[in-house]
Amino acid sequence: MNRLATVLPKFVLENRLESHFTIWRKKFGEHPIAVELWNGKRFTLGEPSKLVLRINSKRALERLMRPSLASLGTAYVEGELDFEGHMRDAFHTVAGFLSSLYQPNQRRRVRKTLHTRQLDSASIEHHYDVSNDFYRLWLDENMVYSCAYFRSADDSLEQAQVQKINHILNKIQLRPGERLLDIGCGWGALVLQAARQYGARCVGITLSRQQFEEASRRVHAAGLQGRCEIRLQDYRDVAEEFDKITSVGMFRYVRLTYETDSEDLCASAGWRGCIEPRHYLHRP
Repeated sequence: MNRLATVLPKFVLENRLESHFTIWRKKFGEHPIAVELWNGKRFTLGEPSKLVLRINSKRALERLMRPSLASLGTAYVEGELDFEGHMRDAFHTVAGFLSSLYQPNQRRRVRKTLHTRQLDSASIEHHYDVSNDFYRLWLDENMVYSCAYFRSADDSLEQAQVQKINHILNKIQLRPGERLLDIGCGWGALVLQAARQYGARCVGITLSRQQFEEASRRVHAAGLQGRCEIRLQDYRDVAEEFDKITSVGMFRYVRLTYETDSEDLCASAGWRGCIEPRHYLHRP
């Protein structure tokens, strides 16, 4: 497509794109997305358009024809692709569009193919086992990886991360003596806080050996071995029952729809419902 975009006359290229979008609308239904080219030409996949995808260069067309997380991420960082709208709408729109590509039984097969224990473990190892020293360069002193909770502009990163953890533990109404499982525990900040400040008995699990070793070291250094355990374990292999389960920024990586997993966990524990705090980062 990149070579075609270079040699084809403008009207031919636009006609081909118009044809592509017409076929997509007929095949997959309408979605509230508009696509805007570098020359201002706009195509709509549905009305009203909550999300506008801007293609700022001809080279970006090739990335869109063969999309991958890496290629689209690179195009966004380099300014070849951009979007207008709320990040929440972007997530919901893309999720709805992807859902329309497959029938329910096909989606189940895709999820099973993409998220085996072996593939999930390899993915975590690739991302987190770079080295703990690398993550220390830019995380807070407790090495919390997910988004912080700033109550004011004067809060330090360390304060904001502790506030986020306390907010979660208060949300689940954690009580002294309760058993807490933290899935994707990272370097152990949440389970350490839960054991130290809330009196809970905690198990944190991770697939990253680097995180496992550092979190275990921190538990030992805090003298919390009797109340806090770190395991190198897949969440699907946990058989015990817990009073509370937390997972901060992890489920979205292991399934196309993490709600299914969280509901299954609640059902297996005999719970009637789950508290699922969510947040988004976006530009105003």
